[in-house]
Amino acid sequence: MLRSSTRRGRAPADNSDVLAMFHLMYSGEGATQPLVDDSSLTKEQKWQLLFDRNWRNLAPLSQTKWLVYLRKWKKWIDDHPEQPEGCLVFPSSKISAFLSHILADCTASNSKDPHGAVKSARKALRHLRACQAGIPDDEAKFPSQPYIAGVTSRAKTATAEARQCEEADPSCSASTLSNEEYASLLDAAMRYPDKQVGLCVAAMVSCGLAAGFRSDDLQDTRYFMELICSVPAKPLPMQILALANNAGKANQDAQMTYAALANHRQPHLDCLAYLWQLVLYQLNVSKLPLLALIYQNNTSWRSYRMFFRDPSMATSKQTYYDLSAMLLKVAATMPDALVKTKVMHLMRCSGTVSLAAAACSMDVLRVWGRWARSEGVVGKSYLPKSPLSALPATGVLAGFGTDFMTNHAFGRGTVAVPLAWIDALAPHARVIFQAVRLRNRMRTGKADFSGQHCIESILYLAETFWQSSPFMLQRYGLGWWALQLPAVRCIVGSSSFRQFEQRVSMNAWHTQLKQSTCLGCCLQNEQKLFNIKAIVFYVECQCTPTREV
Repeated sequence: MLRSSTRRGRAPADNSDVLAMFHLMYSGEGATQPLVDDSSLTKEQKWQLLFDRNWRNLAPLSQTKWLVYLRKWKKWIDDHPEQPEGCLVFPSSKISAFLSHILADCTASNSKDPHGAVKSARKALRHLRACQAGIPDDEAKFPSQPYIAGVTSRAKTATAEARQCEEADPSCSASTLSNEEYASLLDAAMRYPDKQVGLCVAAMVSCGLAAGFRSDDLQDTRYFMELICSVPAKPLPMQILALANNAGKANQDAQMTYAALANHRQPHLDCLAYLWQLVLYQLNVSKLPLLALIYQNNTSWRSYRMFFRDPSMATSKQTYYDLSAMLLKVAATMPDALVKTKVMHLMRCSGTVSLAAAACSMDVLRVWGRWARSEGVVGKSYLPKSPLSALPATGVLAGFGTDFMTNHAFGRGTVAVPLAWIDALAPHARVIFQAVRLRNRMRTGKADFSGQHCIESILYLAETFWQSSPFMLQRYGLGWWALQLPAVRCIVGSSSFRQFEQRVSMNAWHTQLKQSTCLGCCLQNEQKLFNIKAIVFYVECQCTPTREV
């Protein structure tokens, strides 16, 4: 099963006992001069600046992580009253004894990363030490102290031994998803009884893997999306949908960053198809008033998050635990147990390994993952502002090879979708799009280009939905949740849909025929086409529409 680490449990609401340790001051032998007032700042103001830097301005996830070790520090001090200077991070021998205690706990619990735990505990104490006045200068950089460095060295050795044991997984799959696991997880999400949870997990996992999202990115992903361009790939142009975000632990300057998504070659791995099904559910079942707010020029629509557990939480940033709990629930229903060491970081790790396996350059990988480490301003400022900078990554993660610019073909993308079918899924969306676009052009009100881009993206996702629908029917049959919607059920039961699914299936068949010389693959496609016809015939018998859509 996925590891839901108890170390990351919610911190108690009252942290006063831990925060009180930041106020402690050393006054013993060799103490440095404490903070004093001067003509510019009072000693209280000086301490507050130190506290802001070392604690208050930390990201919530970082605070939660350090709180765990600071509480362990306080408990260890309480259990060892013989230790000098109480909760002061001094002297280094006391710090070394505490880190040895952390290492012993990790060894006893068969942890595979004792060094990571010791390193995290040391960092937590460093933040605490920075605010505790009076500690001698020679103790300031305690990681380099001989006793502490000795514990760190032992922790590295213990980590290597733990990872080399017989029970250790020698492959990289402990923190990544294989293609089979990825497809199985999506299947479990689509079949999950609670559709809000299932569809949210399917879209979250597929988009998270395709875009390399961190947990805090997914927690604050909003409806900031834009159909930015059509890349002139051959034989079929590649449509790029960009998701924008200006939040996250790694984006402390709150600059808008963009992640590019594209249709996947395999329909059951298409992140845009899953993203649209989530949007469709939220618009029709959760009754998210997104379109109405954009039409009314009410920018409060920008507060809606894409991934949430309950509609009442849609306007607030989700917590790590809200999203991870949904993912864990869905993973628990998979036929085969999913044994992984990560939860919300699983998608980002999987995407990174997939790119490396496809021989994407380190420069492309860094831009795709929005890693900040780079020497030049190009890497820090210019490249991350355009999702096209990592276009090879987008093409590879969409299921195409590095030659996707000359070999970008998937049969369903060539079949036109009737506009009436798009209107049935998103009523009035096309009319609202025209009205908003005209308003933005004429400047008759406050411009809302984000709203215009959002609706345009919704219309494109609706088109993607119908192009993928024959394959969804073939894969999920009558258990496909979208058949619960009257509009979808009646369209699927119509004769025009039978003709549509034949064109989609035949185009897909011809595309695969050109790319494969295997007769068995062709015969399998013919069998899939027969299965889809049987499902459509059943739906037609169950739903006799009053009119042809």
